[in-house]
Amino acid sequence: MDSEVKKTADIIRRGGIVLYPTDTLWGIGCDPFNDKALKKIYQLKQRIEIKSMIILVCESESIYRFVDKPTPIAFDLIEQWKKPLTIVFPRAKNLPKILLQEDNTIAIRVTKERFTYSLLKELNHPITATSANFSGEPAPLNFKFISQNIKNNVDYIVDYRRDGFSENKASTIIKIDDNGSFEVLRP
Repeated sequence: MDSEVKKTADIIRRGGIVLYPTDTLWGIGCDPFNDKALKKIYQLKQRIEIKSMIILVCESESIYRFVDKPTPIAFDLIEQWKKPLTIVFPRAKNLPKILLQEDNTIAIRVTKERFTYSLLKELNHPITATSANFSGEPAPLNFKFISQNIKNNVDYIVDYRRDGFSENKASTIIKIDDNGSFEVLRP
């Protein structure tokens, strides 16, 4: 796995987009600070740019780099939630506008999945995560169900965990407001 992590990190550092296993489903990712790579993902997925993407981090402390004054309830939820959890935070900072919603929110997930965690540690910064499907289509639960068109148009396909169905589905998404109240957007 270590060589796959290094190879994937190298592709991302050079501005490539990758197809990789996450803590939920197979995803398409890139360096969130590379506009060219971000636009390539939007084009590949046939997704409108006003629909933002999630960023993955490996440590909850990383949230402070991208959110101005995150509410403590977010860290409690991350610690206690049993399944993959994406939190939509207000007051995003230090991120390209293309990743943000119009209300300046950003979706962040802390991942502990072995490959993605190692990749994030190797890169020492977040990566984007969006499902490996065309916009509006169901997300594939298995690598073999990913469209050949998507496979043909990424710069690298990670050779790890390609067999078997994902035991997870898309992450739960919770939106937190400035005062710590939250609502579940996707269970």
